[in-house]
Amino acid sequence: MEDKEIISGYIIQTYIWIGHDRVCFGIAEDHRREYPYMMCVYESEGRMFPICETLHCFDNYPEALCAYANKISECAKMLEERRASIVGVQDPSCLKEKDVEVVSWDQSIRGRVVAVKESSLMHGYRDISHQLYFVYSGFGVEANSRGRACYGWNLYTGEKCRIERPDVMGIVPEDKLPEFAKKTLETVKEKVQKEKNYEVR
Repeated sequence: MEDKEIISGYIIQTYIWIGHDRVCFGIAEDHRREYPYMMCVYESEGRMFPICETLHCFDNYPEALCAYANKISECAKMLEERRASIVGVQDPSCLKEKDVEVVSWDQSIRGRVVAVKESSLMHGYRDISHQLYFVYSGFGVEANSRGRACYGWNLYTGEKCRIERPDVMGIVPEDKLPEFAKKTLETVKEKVQKEKNYEVR
């Protein structure tokens, strides 16, 4: 028998991940509850653990379903707008394997720009702004390492981050880098050389 997911007394009937948000629909365990239907959103972007700040509860099923469907539509529209707003590229699609220098486990990727596999990205974030990283530390950047963690920067947001070595598709040649990545890379390399006194390529 499958374990039931229960949130505040509501059994989750269905949910969908849209980007970093999980939209949930539930029905009360206790059928005598005044508001037996619930919709909520768990948000995880920028957080260590997903959080749900508000439960939206209803006393009739169609209204609850409409709220669930409307929230899905709202989140999908936000993803569409974000994708359309990516600066510096005509086509925001991810790079493919043919666009990169594929690396094997016995190669170091320290101080290189890498692209992660499209399949490793959440469906709502499969675009070039979430694919390109400059990595410079962590066991995963070394050749033949037993570690997986690679630390560096997202070359669209400029934020420090961690990616996993098995998710790396390959090293990105300079001529495949979009303008936003080239600009961020210059800034990042200056930071690394200043903070770590580390020579980057």
